[in-house]
Amino acid sequence: MTLSVNGFVLPISHMSHDYIILRTSAEHTPSEAEIFLSIDGHERRWPVQLVNGIHPDRLRTAIAGCKVA
Repeated sequence: MTLSVNGFVLPISHMSHDYIILRTSAEHTPSEAEIFLSIDGHERRWPVQLVNGIHPDRLRTAIAGCKVA
């Protein structure tokens, strides 16, 4: 699982319907992004909104518009 935001690709360690947890620390303002998920060769991408942006001091990053398969 990865999050693509403004040309950066960040690995996701955990995902829920309203938040993600990134594997690496990052910082970004609220914006649109895209989640990429690949399971057993089946790939899926969908847009999300980074509601409060990404903050390196917060474990969870809030997202909206995410539909988990």
